[in-house]
Amino acid sequence: MKKGLKLLDDLVATGGNSVTPAWVMEQTGASRQASVNLLRRLVEAGLLERVGRGHYAVRQIGVLGTSAAAEDLALAVGALFEGRPHRIAFRTALQYWGLLTHPSRVVQVASAVRVAHRSLSGRPLKVVHESPDTVAIDAVPLSNGAFISSRERALLECAERLDLAGGIETIVEALTSGESFDISRLKALARELGAGPAIRRIGSLAEALKLEDLATGLEPMKPDPTTYVELEPTRSRLPTADEEARDREWGVKWRTSPEELANVALQ
Repeated sequence: MKKGLKLLDDLVATGGNSVTPAWVMEQTGASRQASVNLLRRLVEAGLLERVGRGHYAVRQIGVLGTSAAAEDLALAVGALFEGRPHRIAFRTALQYWGLLTHPSRVVQVASAVRVAHRSLSGRPLKVVHESPDTVAIDAVPLSNGAFISSRERALLECAERLDLAGGIETIVEALTSGESFDISRLKALARELGAGPAIRRIGSLAEALKLEDLATGLEPMKPDPTTYVELEPTRSRLPTADEEARDREWGVKWRTSPEELANVALQ
């Protein structure tokens, strides 16, 4: 155990926060099995947490009763994705920035490298494969080597991938959270990422929910009104009379009422 404590002390002293069996082998010259056994003992002592196969996060003294993901999301993600292009993204990012009051246990990470892990520090892990050309765009560095979508990118990517956001209600909740967004950055990101449908949904919602600053700021992004996107692509079809509820300014088909979505914000 003394050898393990010395290793962790040296690691933390140099700014490290995660270890692998390969690193222990390199530092000690021990066999892989001996290195794994040492890491297992450190886990049992509460000094490390196994966040994924072959990846261990260094625990902080005083928080040994919680999982690394609950204690510090960046700690767990940084340990698992060390050296791999990635970004905590989608609903998880909105939740991290305090824009949601309905938490989800699933940890969503956009990554340029496919990984086989299905859990992270005891929580379900959803890895979304993304091009190396886009994964770092507006990725904010956190502690422990992790990156996360900025507020604007998180909002935009959720509006683009409602299946990963948990539905349009998540976008409404974020927009009405009371937190502000950098509108200029939101517009620039929409152009850079080609997120036309997403910015149309956000613009349409901003007007319907009477978010005047956002609606006014996004007005230059209004599209050709002859084309339409669905506000909620997965929502079941409603009676014909309701199918003509269209925002002709933003080119968005509504299959629910603004009043109904506004109620979501009050819950």
